Formats: sequence, C-alpha cells, structure tokens
Amino acid sequence: MSNHDPDRFFQFEAPGSQEWWYFDALSDDGTDGLVVIVYAALPFDPDYGRATMRHLRDPGRHPAPHPLDHCGIGLSWYHRGTTAAYALNGYRRADFGHTPAPFAVEVAGNRLTRDSEGRYRLVIQTPAVDGRSTIAADLEFVPAAATEPFERNLGTPEAPHHWIVAAGDCRVTGTVVVRGRGRTVRSLDFHGRGYHDHNAGVEEISRAMRRWHWGRVHIEDRTEIYYYAVPHRGPTQSLWLTLRHGRPDVVRESAVFTELPAPRRHRLGFPNDGGLIVASAGEPCLIRSHHHHVDEGPFYGRWISRFRIDTLLEPHPTADPTTGDSVPGISELLETRALHAPWTRWMIPFRFKRPGLRPQQETIDP
Repeated sequence: MSNHDPDRFFQFEAPGSQEWWYFDALSDDGTDGLVVIVYAALPFDPDYGRATMRHLRDPGRHPAPHPLDHCGIGLSWYHRGTTAAYALNGYRRADFGHTPAPFAVEVAGNRLTRDSEGRYRLVIQTPAVDGRSTIAADLEFVPAAATEPFERNLGTPEAPHHWIVAAGDCRVTGTVVVRGRGRTVRSLDFHGRGYHDHNAGVEEISRAMRRWHWGRVHIEDRTEIYYYAVPHRGPTQSLWLTLRHGRPDVVRESAVFTELPAPRRHRLGFPNDGGLIVASAGEPCLIRSHHHHVDEGPFYGRWISRFRIDTLLEPHPTADPTTGDSVPGISELLETRALHAPWTRWMIPFRFKRPGLRPQQETIDP
C-alpha cells in the first residue's frame, strides 16, 4: 500500500529511464478491447535505447538523451481478436505537459486528466500507423467505489522500477472513431470494465529487466492481477493480487508461476507463451490460456486471454480456453534480450511513428 498519489509524475532524468500511464478495457459483450498508454518516456523508442547505450559506454563522446524527448501516445483497438485501429507515436519534450493538481498529462494535444472524484478521462486524437487515417477516442474510467492503490518496487533500491495499480477495477464508457479521407472509417460506442496502472523506472529497461509476465482479469466483484518480474539485479518478484471492488484484499508475495509450453516457436523468434498457472499454497490456481494474440514482436506479446480459477483436477489447463467458466482478460510478456538488436531496430519503425518530425531529427549521430 502507499499513501502517495498513484499517478504522481516521477520525472526521472537518468538516461534510459521510462514512465507511462496504462489503461485497458474489455467490452461487456466481449467483442472489443482497448489499450491506451500515455508515455512520459517510451522505453521501446529505438533511438532512445541506442542513444542511452552509447552514452553509457562513452559519456564524453555521446550526450545523455533526455527522457521527455521520447514521450509518446499509444492506442490499440481490438475487435474480435484482430486489430481494428493502432497507433504508437513519439514526440519531443516541447509536446509534453504535466500538472500535479488536478492531475493531468498531455502529449501532443492528447490529454489524460483525473477529476476531484478520481474519474479519469482520456481524450486522444492521433495519426494511425498507416499515416492516412486518424484515431479519435474519448473515454472515461470510473474507479470502483472502494478503490485503493497498490505500489511495489520491482527493481532495486538503487535502481527502482515502480509498479502502481492506481485503479484496478473501473467502469469504462466512451467512443473511438477512425477517420480517413474525410469520412468515418469505423467507430465504436464502448461500454465495459477496465484497469489502470502506472509504471516508472529509473534504469533503461533492458538493463533493468530480463523479462516479465503481467496479466489481469475481472471475475465478478474481484480483480485478479499477477506480475512476475525477473530483474537483472535483485530478486525475482512473484506477485498475485486479488482486489475486491478495487481494494487490495489478498496480496500473495511468493506465488508460484508455471509456464505452459507453447505449441510452436514464434515466427519472429520471440519465445511464445503457451499459457500460465499462478498458484499459492492452499488455494485454487489462477489459470490463463491464450485466446487471441493481438500484439506480437521480437521482444513483446499481448494477448486477449481466458482465465479461470481451478483446482487443476479437471479440466486440464491446456484444454480449449473458450470452454467452461473461463472469462476474458488481458496479459503480456516482455523479454528484453532482443530489444536493441539491429534487426529489431529495423522492424520497430513499421509500428512506431514520429508524426511531424523531420527525418534528420529522427537520426542519432553515430
């Protein structure tokens, strides 16, 4: 638990430090999923990572990059397991703004605000990845009445990585509209249930973390959240939280994570994830099976998953995830070993754009 503002701006200035406010939601009918992320410093910007590594190797020759020169906005809309709209756009520090009270963050005109009653509003208008259309979203996240934040340092005291569940259970309403060539291409009137957390790390992410598993699911009045973090230094942290009406009810500090084998190797070399069993002594397990692989790459994967609480007696955890009493949630896996590989840097610009920046601004001198 923490008495600090869960959305407070850490504003780390160390080269490679990162910070973001993450929101996701699944529609009540199970058809649509949304992920919106506001970045003060985007850890997956290839220029940022390369500039950080060069500075750390030779500070006298290569200046330290400023984290806010790598702020950004990300938005994904998934419909029936496929991507209906996607944007991940990077900006410079002149495009970033922050006010502590009332809390607000702005990146290139895209605004995240929180009112006096704790309700969040995200107003986004940003170019889609194709460069020909624009995604506009206006979403409200209303935390459950009993909401209390949970905070944990997943790094070390000297190099912290703060993970803060700010509002683990929210009602979410709003609209998403994709426009192109002067007309509406597709639109969504959204009603669902969502989640919000906040991450801030002082060290470049591939130097801080080897990998992590994260996931969350809403089951009736509960929210189940797990985080399995493997840092380069410091102990592995195995957390499984149960929130009730948004308030931490059970915190399991040393849950046992068992990864299920994937049926095939990922085509990009990413170590695919076949599913996960999260267990704690004397309790039924949380079992996650994948339903839709909605975001994939050489170091990161996101899934619309299926979760259930089970004793592991029947059915078998590798059974069809759409059967039984499983419910949808969201999960991700990060492995940083390939984050700065040359072929990864070549691939990232196909998904990550810098609207309005001249080409020479995107290049870091060797």
